[in-house]
Amino acid sequence: MKAQYKDFAKKILYYGGYYSLQERLHAPSEHRLLIIMYHNIVTDQDQRSHWFLKGTPSESQFEAVLTTLKKHYRVISVEDAVQEIREVGKLKERSAAITFDDGYRSTYSIVFPLLQRLGVTATVYPYIDWIDGQITPWWFILAGMINQCELTLKEIGKIETVLGNSVGLDANSLKVPADARWALLGSIKTIMMRMNDEIRNQIIGELHGFLPDGRDDLFGLYDSMTWEHVKEMSAHGIRFGAHTCSHTNLSHVTLETAEREIIESKHIIENHLGVKVTGFAYPYGYDVAGYQRFKPMLEKNGFRYACTSWPGYVDTASDSYLLDRIGLPNTSSSAILARTLSLDYCFKPEHSNVPSDT
Repeated sequence: MKAQYKDFAKKILYYGGYYSLQERLHAPSEHRLLIIMYHNIVTDQDQRSHWFLKGTPSESQFEAVLTTLKKHYRVISVEDAVQEIREVGKLKERSAAITFDDGYRSTYSIVFPLLQRLGVTATVYPYIDWIDGQITPWWFILAGMINQCELTLKEIGKIETVLGNSVGLDANSLKVPADARWALLGSIKTIMMRMNDEIRNQIIGELHGFLPDGRDDLFGLYDSMTWEHVKEMSAHGIRFGAHTCSHTNLSHVTLETAEREIIESKHIIENHLGVKVTGFAYPYGYDVAGYQRFKPMLEKNGFRYACTSWPGYVDTASDSYLLDRIGLPNTSSSAILARTLSLDYCFKPEHSNVPSDT
């Protein structure tokens, strides 16, 4: 109820012109780029029906984002924006770019038709090992276990022992099971996404020792794109960038391992599509300081930019290999979306931009 009151107040302020005034008062001296980050999009029905999808944007919410962006910004690809800054020295207009990480099936089945219908482009960064459903990402395995586990303090205590961290749930938080499962999954993902891959896989194995495998209940909602999908989208103007082969956490690997993962993923996409890949998105994307060591290697191998998951806008002062991206609220309200975009365009965003779908 409190959130509804806040949204109502935001709408009143937006339609009353408050945010337009703020934007005029704090307008930047040059045009900026907002890179919007997504992972998965689901149908409105699935978002309502499955607790583990409630934080994932729905089809109608994403369509509202597209129509709002088209009204207020020039929507171009990250590739074109980076090239314009390099060639012209600045952006010609206030701009926005849409990006999708990982390669969820919905990027083809839901997003692609909407992009085509509304005449909007996007850049997709799939991770190679998941294309054609070759493997199961660890966060799906985890979601399946949480979907089926006993939601008791004793069970949560066992999970915390394996993790070596608190998940922040108490008896009161367990009174609404769907919300408790959502909070539990989010807390564990936040802890595990920062781990060394080997340690994370070990912990998944330990959790599997006492938590049920509920993946069968999730498949179909968490499918991957195929190479045929990738080729069709590319043929219709959708850009593709690299995202490593195995979605490894680059904060914990050597420069040699990182280069192998990144360059192999680049070459595989180029060989399938027959086009040059010039963009990269860091898996997990949170370690801005640590990613600086990759800049010479990315430049040497033909990358012109790389995206993090850190919130912020892009301008001529931005490091092309540490580009900020923003997340938008899950709403169909054009007023709330326009308000968020306006504030993010003028100020460094205050909201967290840790990806909800990893």
